Amino acid sequence: MSEHSPTNQSAKQAAIAAIDTEFEALIALSKDIWDHPEPGFREHRSAKLTSDYMSSLGLKPRENVAITGVVAKVETGRPGPHIAVMGELDSLIVPEHRNADPETGAAHVCGHNIQIGNMLAAAVGLSQPEVLEQLNGTISFMAVPAEEYIEIEYREQLRESGDLEFLAGKQEFVRLGELDDVDISMLTHANVWEGRSLRPGVSHNGMIAKTVRFIGKSAHAGGAPHLGINALNAANLAMQGIALLRETFQDEDHVRIHPIITRGGAAVSSVPANVTMEMFIRASNVEAIQDAEAKVDRALKGAAMTIGASVEISTSPGYMPSKFDPAMSEIYDESVVELLGESGTGRVPHRTSSTDMGDISMIMPTLHSYTSGVTGRSHSDEFEIIDWELNVIDAGKALAMTVIDLLANDAIRGKKIIGQFEPLMSREKHLETIRAFQRTESWDGA
Repeated sequence: MSEHSPTNQSAKQAAIAAIDTEFEALIALSKDIWDHPEPGFREHRSAKLTSDYMSSLGLKPRENVAITGVVAKVETGRPGPHIAVMGELDSLIVPEHRNADPETGAAHVCGHNIQIGNMLAAAVGLSQPEVLEQLNGTISFMAVPAEEYIEIEYREQLRESGDLEFLAGKQEFVRLGELDDVDISMLTHANVWEGRSLRPGVSHNGMIAKTVRFIGKSAHAGGAPHLGINALNAANLAMQGIALLRETFQDEDHVRIHPIITRGGAAVSSVPANVTMEMFIRASNVEAIQDAEAKVDRALKGAAMTIGASVEISTSPGYMPSKFDPAMSEIYDESVVELLGESGTGRVPHRTSSTDMGDISMIMPTLHSYTSGVTGRSHSDEFEIIDWELNVIDAGKALAMTVIDLLANDAIRGKKIIGQFEPLMSREKHLETIRAFQRTESWDGA
């Protein structure tokens, strides 16, 4: 049987028709999550909405996976690949956004709310009996927490209490075995550009995170500053040292380092004795991340030594670099052309931002698509979703249609994708690699 059998089209049309019947409900749910943003590992309300909707479809969701995640599985009853369709639950914290939570400052300025919408739209289409009877394999719908790597201090507390090991949701899913039998994964993210399109991404930087504490000695800032050790001066000197390292990085590695000071001192009249920083170190490959990290650590220790302070450096694994599967993108393009025409296709080139879908792309074929229909700047107070139909309904249809192409006709295309994929890491090596980044070091510059 041809991989392009007409049975694909009948299954696709049934899925599309089912999604259209849920048009208003799916957009309403996505807007509800937009109106009630919750940062990572705190997405209890969003998770409950997602679980309840899955239940309304006749699915049997499991809740509280990696604290707030939700997973529902559909079996065709015939052997074949296992595909995970994912959506991310969490928001950022941007208090300046018009729709920010007045108490927490949380705001959906990366559009994860539409991911839950288009993941559930795909669930609507793919859970129809007349669709499933034409497919082989298994489909899981996964609402995953904590893609945004924020509130590190809070997440460190969760780790210390034993509630999690890793600070990102998909890494926790890997650790917990939720992806052990999954063969292919996919997700659709919002992005800012003109027109109506659904474009697969190519790759992203990976990253690690550091929390840094400079410890000095307090003294009267006006009367006797010579008796103190200024931890803020050490932090400022460290940031200058990091800035002066930039010419040592190779352009093709796309290195990005961006520190912030989270605590700058207790009182202006006292020499700052306890100053904290957070930073990300990003690059397009693990070796470049390791090289940049070694240089950053030298800058931190050198600054402490110059000022006579001590420094505590805590390093956490962030995300692995993303390498999305080009063959998956080509199959996805076929459905996009059906829905939007040739103008709706394209590629999003390498991005120096990071995502924990990178971790998934290391171990299995992964599609990370982007939908337009958004204005403003991502992660900013200007971010707005203006085309809800494209972001939720059309994006969900494209996911469902791609799954059908992969699992129809005895899953011939899905099996081919899996067979030709060469993982960059096994699941065990992936966990070993990110655990190697986890450490805390103290160094006395005096």
